[in-house]
Amino acid sequence: MTAPVNRTTFQTLSPDADRRPLSAHLKRLEAESIEIIREVAAAFDNPVMLYSIGKDSGVMLHLAAKAFYPGKPPFPLLHVDTTWKFADMIRHRDTVAERYGSNCWSTSTRKAWRGASTRSPPAPRCTPR
Repeated sequence: MTAPVNRTTFQTLSPDADRRPLSAHLKRLEAESIEIIREVAAAFDNPVMLYSIGKDSGVMLHLAAKAFYPGKPPFPLLHVDTTWKFADMIRHRDTVAERYGSNCWSTSTRKAWRGASTRSPPAPRCTPR
């Protein structure tokens, strides 16, 4: 199953998106990934996507954006802040979440180290607590 995607929409996010077409193998992998993301969103009541600010998380978020285009992904991002990130990385996280129109929750590992309950709802905005 292939996902309908208007590539010009993603040019603002990735200017090089149309310069090199995907191989047939990568197109199949992309379509399979998009199908899995849609199935998870449909099958579960409160899914979230973990977002670590890394390259793999960036790819997953881009696939989620393609899966639900022209809307936004119907689940929030969850960032577990280890407090080892640079301030620029945290700003980048917030910028990416805003650009993709995703609600982003953040929780810190410091809560766990202090013995605080990790079952409390995460912060409603993507900011470290």
